[in-house]
Amino acid sequence: MEEKKEIRHAVLKRREQMPAEDWRRFSDRICKSVMELEPYKQADCLLLYVNFGREVDMAPLFRDAWRKGKSTAAPKVLGDGRMEFYEIRDFRELKPGFQGILEPVEGTAVLTENEASADNAASAENAALTGNTAYPVENVFMIMPGVAFDPYGSRIGYGKGFYDRYLALHSGLLTAAVGFECQIVPQIPAGPYDKKPDWLITEARSIHCGSSFM
Repeated sequence: MEEKKEIRHAVLKRREQMPAEDWRRFSDRICKSVMELEPYKQADCLLLYVNFGREVDMAPLFRDAWRKGKSTAAPKVLGDGRMEFYEIRDFRELKPGFQGILEPVEGTAVLTENEASADNAASAENAALTGNTAYPVENVFMIMPGVAFDPYGSRIGYGKGFYDRYLALHSGLLTAAVGFECQIVPQIPAGPYDKKPDWLITEARSIHCGSSFM
């Protein structure tokens, strides 16, 4: 655990020191690489995070998806500590939420097939959002953030475990993690509950980490 904290601290410092010009240029390059992935092309619904600080900018992917008629959803942290994704059609549907990160104000919950059994555990906050729509996991593609990565797909997030828990409930969901080369370290100690992405995309390379989808 202490080793992960040290890696997180060192990598966050490197990332936040990235010049704005490099951040924009590298983000555009990463998003173009994501657009070339077959799961992205085939997806009906994209689960995209809303970047905070010097995270890879997701705006190009949101805009590209909207142009192509794909649904997009962004994460929202609920009162019981769960993370759910809600459909958005415009950046104006976001407002500051958990730790000041932009989140959906209201909308349609994106529920994949493996989540139906958890409906009865939905919080009052979740129920207040309007409507439900289910997408089979094979029609959904997730782009996930992270603080640090190694070339084998191991990932360190911000320490809350939101993505690991979400992916544990949605087996079969294809994922790509995005980050900058300055976030790659030689090796990350992986725990039994850590979920590796299927792809790792940086401004310099695309690494296929785990799924059989080619």
